[in-house]
Amino acid sequence: LAGFVVMAAFASARARFAGDLWLAGQVQGIDGRVFAEALDYTAEFGELPLMVIVAVAGAAAVWRAAGWGDAVLLVLTLGSRLANSVAKEIIGRPRPSPSLVHVDSQQSSFSFPSGHADTVIVLFGFIFYMAAVHVKDVRIRRTLQAACVWVIVGTGLQRVYVGDHWPSDVLGGYYLGALILAGLVGFRLLVMPRLKRVT
Repeated sequence: LAGFVVMAAFASARARFAGDLWLAGQVQGIDGRVFAEALDYTAEFGELPLMVIVAVAGAAAVWRAAGWGDAVLLVLTLGSRLANSVAKEIIGRPRPSPSLVHVDSQQSSFSFPSGHADTVIVLFGFIFYMAAVHVKDVRIRRTLQAACVWVIVGTGLQRVYVGDHWPSDVLGGYYLGALILAGLVGFRLLVMPRLKRVT
């Protein structure tokens, strides 16, 4: 948490970090229509309609396998978008400038931390964790976990590729999302067993 606060303070004071411009150029320099389309498709999982579908479908599967507790936590991962919006307003970092990098479409909201990166690491990170806990078949578990990793990494790359975010915005989104994810997992491991004993 302290690390994220320090990073957010720097993001509030600087429009970009050292290395952001160079790294964004490297990512945007990857030429390939298939690569770009794959990233665009992957980033759709960071958009609210598809995230809700994934969360509800995942919650239904978890409910059937393990009961209501884990299913409710999976649905609660969608709340990370609210935490991200609050952080963006507090930090107030501007989006990348079209004069510095290629920008597909100029966004009106603030840039740090990336909302897509934040929400996919919370939702798909929790699905990754649920697969480790509940899916017994190794092939199915590894396939599901590999898909989760691709969505997390691919979404972060796409946000830089289209010029919506600096790499440090994506890193900040991953950082905030990992904190929320750790909180959910900690709640599941430490608090939920006590709640079940009470009820």
